[in-house]
Amino acid sequence: MRSEQQRIGIALETLTSGLFPFFERELRGVYGDGWEETARATFRGQSSIAMQSGKWDAYAVLSVMWDQWNSVFRYKLGMAERSLVSELREFRNRWAHQDRFSDDDSYRVLDSAQRLLAAVGAQEEARIIEDRKVDVLRNILGRRVNDEIAAARFSRARIVDTALYSICCLAIVITMFLLFGSARFVPTLIMGGFTVFVFAFLIYKRLTADTPVYGVHECTKCSKIIYSEVCPYCDPPHRSSSIIKGSSSLRYPPFTEQVVRSSS
Repeated sequence: MRSEQQRIGIALETLTSGLFPFFERELRGVYGDGWEETARATFRGQSSIAMQSGKWDAYAVLSVMWDQWNSVFRYKLGMAERSLVSELREFRNRWAHQDRFSDDDSYRVLDSAQRLLAAVGAQEEARIIEDRKVDVLRNILGRRVNDEIAAARFSRARIVDTALYSICCLAIVITMFLLFGSARFVPTLIMGGFTVFVFAFLIYKRLTADTPVYGVHECTKCSKIIYSEVCPYCDPPHRSSSIIKGSSSLRYPPFTEQVVRSSS
């Protein structure tokens, strides 16, 4: 199962391969054989790693398209495609900085990339992106269906448990009053009230409980496989580790201090 970071990286590679023929053709039509030198001047000495190796990557292509829009690309593309270039540049920068992405972000990148590829006539790459969009939608739909099934099961279990708690509470209170109510009314009343309070608290906790997540599943934030309800990658146990470190440092002096003391 690909993470969202990997999925967006592959989408950017497909976008670059589909845009480059149009990109080169339009720049060459305006600047002739010196198009590449003119395009490289866009970066003003701050080219990407791929550009330094002589290869055009998504950052380089999108940056040149944005910089040369009025001179070159506005004659074939409209303002909608200019907005797509800006949006894809932003997602590419976030991807390069290892930001976290959701499946909605992946779908947004894929949809914008498909629209831009279709606008420049890269139909084959646009179809590839469309297939990946379907994969993302399948994942979103599958997760939602599983969540709805789990929520329905949990709701039914909660109703059954609430009914059982109510029946048990009623049976215990009625039995107590039938057996001891006439002889010891006040203690029976107190015990009956306590019993009602305990079962009412249990019913309240059951009704307000969140739907649990069972088994191995994918974290919705970082897309990593986890085995518990709380993701250890998104919410690491900082406090427990700091307590352990603090207790160990109090129990045992540092090794260098032991050596100094022994030598003295």
